[in-house]
Amino acid sequence: MKVDELLQGGEVLDLAGGVRAVATPGHTPGHISLYLEKDQTLIAGDAVTAEDGQVRGPSVIATPDMPEALRSIAKLAELDIQTLVAYHGGVVQGNVQSQFRRLVQA
Repeated sequence: MKVDELLQGGEVLDLAGGVRAVATPGHTPGHISLYLEKDQTLIAGDAVTAEDGQVRGPSVIATPDMPEALRSIAKLAELDIQTLVAYHGGVVQGNVQSQFRRLVQA
């Protein structure tokens, strides 16, 4: 499949009621997460992990720029998130936004 548009963060795609690209570098320099505004769902990729239904920080061994990754988490904490999809750990529902805020404070 040919890539026809590079997303940098801030773009809103006309899909599923609006999908916002959020730049979340740290795990990799060009990492993005996708926020489905209508459903308040965040597809975080590797920006964070999840374990036992709880939001966790990024993998320390797989994140070369942890300070940048933590800045990305702070950006995600500003979103109204009801459901998180993390590449490592799966789906988290319920008090997701408050869990992100706890990560920022820690």
